[in-house]
Amino acid sequence: MNKNLTIFLVCLCLLTIIVIFSMVKKKKILFKHALLWSLLDIVLLIAVFTTDILLDFANLVGIEVLSNMVFLFGFIIVLAILIGVTTIVAEQKNKINVLTQELGILNNRVRELENEQNNGNNKK
Repeated sequence: MNKNLTIFLVCLCLLTIIVIFSMVKKKKILFKHALLWSLLDIVLLIAVFTTDILLDFANLVGIEVLSNMVFLFGFIIVLAILIGVTTIVAEQKNKINVLTQELGILNNRVRELENEQNNGNNKK
């Protein structure tokens, strides 16, 4: 792999790790999500430094340029992370819907109890 590309990828991975952990520190993302993104960086770093294995796999798949293989790995991992995040968002949406319905039911029950109490006070 080209030396300039290797240096670029290593710098990109290190920068990404720094950004990820600063976001965790500022509580902008959860630690478990930061681990997923860190996994992407680690896999890309391993891929950059194990070019023989990567080259064998690229030849097996039919990819001619090794740098394309590195970016393919990154793309696959990002796709997996996006699927995971989409699943989390769907679960959160369902929980929000349930909470909204429960809140509506509780508000309705509180109004009914207040009306009953007000009607009881008016009769006395």
